[in-house]
Amino acid sequence: MERFVQRRLALNDETSTGKLKVKTLLSLIERHPYRDAIINAFNLAELADEVIVIDHIDVLYKKVKRMNDNFERFEILAYNKDISIRESANPIKDIKDQKPLIFSFNNYLHYGEEAQNLEAFAIYDSKNTFFDEYDMAKFANRLYKDDLGILADYNIKFFKDLADNNVAFKNYKSYRLVKNGEETFLRGITSIDKYFEYGVDFSFVVSMLILHRDMKDNGGNAYTISSAAISESKMEIIVAEKALKDAGEFGNVSSAFIVTTNDLGTGSLNFTKIIKVGVQTFNGLYLFPANETASSNKLIISHSTKCDKALQKLDGVFALLSNTEEFIQNLKDLKGISTPEELRQNILIKLTNPRSVFKEIGELKDIFKTAISNEIASFAKLLDMCEKAEELDIDYDIKDKLRYLISDIILSGWK
Repeated sequence: MERFVQRRLALNDETSTGKLKVKTLLSLIERHPYRDAIINAFNLAELADEVIVIDHIDVLYKKVKRMNDNFERFEILAYNKDISIRESANPIKDIKDQKPLIFSFNNYLHYGEEAQNLEAFAIYDSKNTFFDEYDMAKFANRLYKDDLGILADYNIKFFKDLADNNVAFKNYKSYRLVKNGEETFLRGITSIDKYFEYGVDFSFVVSMLILHRDMKDNGGNAYTISSAAISESKMEIIVAEKALKDAGEFGNVSSAFIVTTNDLGTGSLNFTKIIKVGVQTFNGLYLFPANETASSNKLIISHSTKCDKALQKLDGVFALLSNTEEFIQNLKDLKGISTPEELRQNILIKLTNPRSVFKEIGELKDIFKTAISNEIASFAKLLDMCEKAEELDIDYDIKDKLRYLISDIILSGWK
């Protein structure tokens, strides 16, 4: 699934100027429905020639531009009675299912115009979302797995015919699609009026504009993008301050925040305040706030938030940028770091639990398999292990869980 896999970008200083004009950044949303709203919210009409200075911003700009150029996102509206499903006779490149499902839209609405006969391959969780309308996702997947797809098709046809005559079974939905080359894919199925998709381009643009405003308002602030991973529907950017601060046994750390978006996930646009441990540009350990303080260190803009409200809520990011001292002081106040081996064992136990999402990732368990001394100085060895875990190229939903697991154990696991 390379076409649709979120991959980490190589952030090479030698290929980056660290500079980008505002008007160049805005070119990413030239056709975006919220372009004018963004320009008004940030008062950009007279700032087009200003230069945003953030390490690696130009590298990410080029990646997002390539995504926009190669993946055309759009939506259609359709009734379930006008949709047929069948298995593809041939495998499709970068789709893990050997026989991916094909959704055939016999009649649909596209930008207010009626149209017919569109086909799309199901990707992500769109297949399960469709079947969940009939409470049969698990049943249908088992039938397809056992080469009994004809029975699943029979059930869907039954409900489709039922919807023709029974309004209780007639559903009108928004179908989110993406075209790549000559192929069209169904990304997700959502409500037609209670779901607002922003996209990777929107999320990247507004996050860079927020940082630009912060640097203008607070002379001396400077930022670097220390990590980034992007796909056509998902984005994760970690932005760290260049200024380092002492955090006791944790060494020199920098304030950072992580920007994530998932077009088809539970949060359209999220900002989370974190701490970057380690002075390397690209590596380092990222510590997330404890659960009891997470709400004050996180801004979540959900898919149900309309554009104007979403842009208003972005002002909350400035509060996240200004609470660095308290977070770092919490690290310095942690006393008695005397059992790094116990912490390592606790992490390993969590990774190898039979119900753990990490249990099949052998290279992750290997990082934490070597015992370390319980001397205070060996805490640095534990942090080094955690840095190696951060560098692994694994699914980013799983990586997010790993970061919270490690942070929770390190920040609360010692005596």
